[in-house]
Amino acid sequence: MQRTLTTSLLFAAAAILAVAATATFAYRGVDRAMTREFERRLEAIAVTAATQIAAADVGDARVRDEGGAYGAIQVQLATLRASTAVNSAAVLDSARVTLVDALAGTSVEGLPSSFDTLAHPALERAYAGHAAVSAPFERHGVRLRAAFAPIAEPGGRVAGVVAVEAAAGYLDVLADLRNTLTVIALVSLLAIAVFAALFLRNAESAARLERRLSRSENLAAMGRLTATLAHEIKNPLAIIRGSAQRLGKLEPEAERMAEFVVEESDRLTRTVSRYLQFARGEESSGESGDVLAALGATLDLLEGECAARQVRLERPAAPAGPARVGLDNESLKQVFLNLMLNALEAVPEGGQVRVAAAERGGRIEVSISDDGPGMDAETLKKLGSPFYTTKAKGSGLGLFLSRRLVASAGGRLEITSEAGRGTTCTVRLGLKRG
Repeated sequence: MQRTLTTSLLFAAAAILAVAATATFAYRGVDRAMTREFERRLEAIAVTAATQIAAADVGDARVRDEGGAYGAIQVQLATLRASTAVNSAAVLDSARVTLVDALAGTSVEGLPSSFDTLAHPALERAYAGHAAVSAPFERHGVRLRAAFAPIAEPGGRVAGVVAVEAAAGYLDVLADLRNTLTVIALVSLLAIAVFAALFLRNAESAARLERRLSRSENLAAMGRLTATLAHEIKNPLAIIRGSAQRLGKLEPEAERMAEFVVEESDRLTRTVSRYLQFARGEESSGESGDVLAALGATLDLLEGECAARQVRLERPAAPAGPARVGLDNESLKQVFLNLMLNALEAVPEGGQVRVAAAERGGRIEVSISDDGPGMDAETLKKLGSPFYTTKAKGSGLGLFLSRRLVASAGGRLEITSEAGRGTTCTVRLGLKRG
């Protein structure tokens, strides 16, 4: 399951990267194609205009004579602007002064060209004898690009430069394309994320199902074990009980001891029958018992064990009366015995186990607390599962069976613990009235 989940997550990550890479590749491809086409066309316009202007006319244009070179260049630039739809066209001399400007006219003519600031690298290349296109720049809120072509004299010296300027409209198209691809990528990523979330949800459901199946297998194994133990134990118990009854006829002291053996044999028989009932998935028999009486009897039984372990036992106050619940006394003793033994094994020598009982809201609550090492959250989460134990020689069934017993009577067994702060087990059972 973990391997499948990891593979699926890697697949989702690869799909996300593929979507992002595809969108990026597509955008860059269109960007390069549109940029190259725009530059090619703008540069071709500038080169064509430069070939139509003689180098000698550049010098003569300094004299603004409408009937001379100035007028001829002005007509050429105006025709160029009208036929190609460029924003503006101008001729600069070797000193980078604007000689003729088809758009701005006399307002900029005779002044240093603004292109020397806005498009300096491309203008430098043109004065070096090579046509060039500038990077985008902004003028009056419009994004523009300019192309420059040299006007060369016969010896190769650059007499001036033709500059044509056009709106970079393709940049808006690219921006729209980028936004569209971004939306597509986000939608695709969202779809992949939804798919991944659904898969993770299904994987989690499958994991829960697998845990339930594992738990069912453990319960089935425990059922088979319980049935086997019940079969193997009941026959010897019957023999022990029969022998004890016969021994009881010999003498008074032997009779008293034999009664203990018979009583304990019967208790073990009932315990085995109850475990067999659990293995078959049957509910509680519905017999009632006294929580406080069963708790007192269990603590009486363990007082010697506490003394032997040098553990202080703090008992609850004397009960005011019986506390009847939907669980028989034998089952209650079994629950309290399991919880007390766990507490005794947890505390070190000289430690303390505190037992309290109280009635709250129509329920009786019994808590057993120890000052042992406690448990971390991960261990606490697994505690109570069949065959899971923190003891070196434990079976992992004591808490599980205790929880099943309490639950069969509609109660709850809750365990709280913190590493270094001890553990508290609380049994809550509804009281029977009348």
